Amino acid sequence: MKIIKFLQFIPLLFCVFGLAQETTSINDFNFESTTNPAFTLLDETPTQINTPDNVKALGLYLSNGFSNTNIALEVNPYWLIDFKIKRTYQDYRGLKNNQNNKSYIDPFIGLKTNSSLSIGYLEKQFEGFETDKKTIAIGYRTTILQFYNANRIENIKSAIQQIDNGVTDPIYKLFEEFLAGEGVNFPGSGSCNALATDLELKSKYETLADDFLFRVLDQQDPDDPDPLATRAHAVLSALDKLTITKEVLVANYFKDRCSNIKSFVNNPKTTKPIFRLDGAVAYSLLFKENEISTDTANRFGAWLTADFAVQFNTETYLHFYGIGKYVDDEFNINESGLYTKEHFWDYGGKLELELKKFKFSYEYLKRSLNEDLYRSVGNISYQLNTSLSLIGGFGKDFPVTDNLVTVLGISWGLDGGIDSIFN
Repeated sequence: MKIIKFLQFIPLLFCVFGLAQETTSINDFNFESTTNPAFTLLDETPTQINTPDNVKALGLYLSNGFSNTNIALEVNPYWLIDFKIKRTYQDYRGLKNNQNNKSYIDPFIGLKTNSSLSIGYLEKQFEGFETDKKTIAIGYRTTILQFYNANRIENIKSAIQQIDNGVTDPIYKLFEEFLAGEGVNFPGSGSCNALATDLELKSKYETLADDFLFRVLDQQDPDDPDPLATRAHAVLSALDKLTITKEVLVANYFKDRCSNIKSFVNNPKTTKPIFRLDGAVAYSLLFKENEISTDTANRFGAWLTADFAVQFNTETYLHFYGIGKYVDDEFNINESGLYTKEHFWDYGGKLELELKKFKFSYEYLKRSLNEDLYRSVGNISYQLNTSLSLIGGFGKDFPVTDNLVTVLGISWGLDGGIDSIFN
C-alpha cells in the first residue's frame, strides 16, 4: 500500500505592481496551485488536473513531509523581470477597449502573467523498482488563452474602479489629499497587513494624522482660510470635531482603504474566465545508480488542460476540466533489470465544486497502455486564508499494485517581505 502525505509550502512570494500611489503585494492574492509540472510528471501530486490563478513570484513545494529531500521550486518570471516598470491593475488583468470602446480581456494575457518555470528533485520508488531512485525534473506551464463573458468583465472593471474611486468617507478623502500634498504614498495591501504589528508604520501614519487634524481643526484666519480646513469643517459634525483622534482616524481610514484593496486582490478568485486552456511541458532524468555521474533514464511529458467554469453566484463555481497528456517514458525496468521505453497518453476529466472556502472535486484519468491503468481520486480543500489551504483526498493511482493514494497536505504561502508598487 502506498501512502502519500503531501505537504506544500509557498514561502517566498514577492513582486511589484501598481496604480498611482497604490502599493500591493502579490502575496495577498489567492494562491490556488496544488502542484507544479516538475512534480506532476513524476506522479507526485494530489491532483493531475490543476489550472491555478496567480502563480507567485517564487513557490516552494515539499513532498512527503520534512524527513526527506523531495523539493520543487517554481518561479513566475513576470514578477522577477523588470519589476520596476510601471504596471497597472488594468494591465495585470489584461483589460482593454476595442475600437467601439467596448471592454474586453486580452485572451492571451496569461502567457505573460500566469506562466512559470519549475525544477524539482525527488527520491521515489517507481513501479517495478526495488529501491528509491533519485530524479530531477524541470517544467513550464502557462495559460494559453482565456475568455470572459460580459458580466465577468464588468465585475473586474468594478473591482478596479473601486480602487480608482478610493475611500468613501469625505474626511478620509481629505486625509488622502493631505497625504498627497506631503508626498506620502497611500497605503496598499502591504501596509494593510502590517498596521496591526508594525509599530513604526502605525506611528508614521498617526503622526501624519495628528498633523492633519491640527491643520483642519485649527482656528482659521477669516481673511486667508485654509481650503482643506474649510472643507473639513463642512463635513465634520460638532461632535466629530470634539471626539476625533489620530488613533481613530488612522484605524478607520485603513479599514476603508483596505476594503478596496481586498476587493481587487480577491477578484481573480471570485471572477474566473468562463473558459481557459492551460499548457505544460516537463522533462525528467532518473539516475540509474543514484549517482549524478551515472547513466540516466528520461521521461518527457506535454499536456493541455481545459477548464469550463459555470458561475452560480459571486464565489461559487462548478468546473468541468478535461486533460490530454502525452508521456515518453524510460522509467521502466523489465525482469532482466534492463530499462525499457514506452509511450502513452493520459486522458480524462475532473469535476470540481468551488465554494467560498471549500473545493470538492473528483478526477478520473485513463492510461492508453491498457484498460487496467487508471487514476480515480477525490479531493477536498479548505482555504484558511489567501496563503494557507488544507488539502485531503483518497483514491486509486495508475500502478496496478501499490496504488492506494491518500493525500493529506497543506498549501502555505509566506510573505517574502518585498512590496511592489503599481504606478
